[in-house]
Amino acid sequence: MAHAKGLLKGPKFNGRHSTVIDSAVPAVEAARDCALVTKIALGVITPIRVGAEHLKFAPASGCVKMQVRGTNAVQTFWVYTTSPEKAMAEITAKWDAR
Repeated sequence: MAHAKGLLKGPKFNGRHSTVIDSAVPAVEAARDCALVTKIALGVITPIRVGAEHLKFAPASGCVKMQVRGTNAVQTFWVYTTSPEKAMAEITAKWDAR
């Protein structure tokens, strides 16, 4: 569960938790590069059974909850944005193009 060096650098990241599952790297990079995103909070990693990768969003108070299911784990992120619909569309497009 390593990620690219420097992925979590910059003003958009907050918290002491610094691990991103491999499957979530494209989504986190897309959120980091999105001009509409102001902050990204990393969430808990939960181990699960082997399955297909997918990306899911849910509205939350003041942010968007982004959940990335990897092959062996699920990780949740809170993406703070000024325009949730546009940010979700941009992140999803980059996720689909990976």
